[in-house]
This record gives sequence, structure tokens and C-alpha cells, in this order.
Amino acid sequence: MPAVKSNRPINLPLSQVISVNAKSPIAIASIMHRVSGIILFLLIPVLLWLLQTSLSSPESFDALFDNVLLRFIVWIFVAATAFHFVMGIKHLLADMGMTEELKSGRAAAVVSFVIAAILIVASFVWVMF
Repeated sequence: MPAVKSNRPINLPLSQVISVNAKSPIAIASIMHRVSGIILFLLIPVLLWLLQTSLSSPESFDALFDNVLLRFIVWIFVAATAFHFVMGIKHLLADMGMTEELKSGRAAAVVSFVIAAILIVASFVWVMF
């Protein structure tokens, strides 16, 4: 039996976990970093198929990328890659001890969101137009 009794709740319901974490940009950045990793993992087979099809002939390349839906899927992949990269750098800096305090961690999360948003908009323009 521990010497100090902990009043921390165990097995919180998902709604309570979300309500607590929705207030912290640090938690949102961490959760979205994981979500972007899952999106990247799930889109790898689709992108490999697109690559294989696009390399088969010049006509198939033109046919693939004239399709707006496929370009949108490619943009989702590029945007998730950009977001995952930026948040990964933020996490690496935190692991090195640069943003361990609450104030600097929040600032790093907000700056990372801004940089990721700029890259996501730029990738949309690059892929879709």
C-alpha cells in the first residue's frame, strides 16, 4: 500500500478526457501528431498504388492527376506529412528539454500550429493548382 493516498481518478470516461485535453494546446498537438501518423500509415498503400500507376505510362500519369479526388488524397498525405514533421520537431525539442515548462510548451505548440497551418495551405496550393 502506498504511503500517500492518491486522489487521481482512474479510468476516466472518454468525454472527460476530451474535455480536459481540449483546453491545452500541448495536449492537442500531441494527440493530433498521433492522428497524423495514423493517417500517414493508412495512406501509404494508396500512395504506392498511385506511384505504380503513374509510372506505368505518361498517359496514366495524366489520367491520374486530372482526377480531383486523387489530387485531394495526395494533398491529404502531403498535409499530414507536413503536420507530422512540424509536430515531431516540436516533440524533439521538448525531449531535449527546451520546452519543458508549461508556458514555453504552450508557446511552442502554438508556434508549431501556425507553421503547420502555413505549410498545409501552401501544400494545398501546390497540389491542387
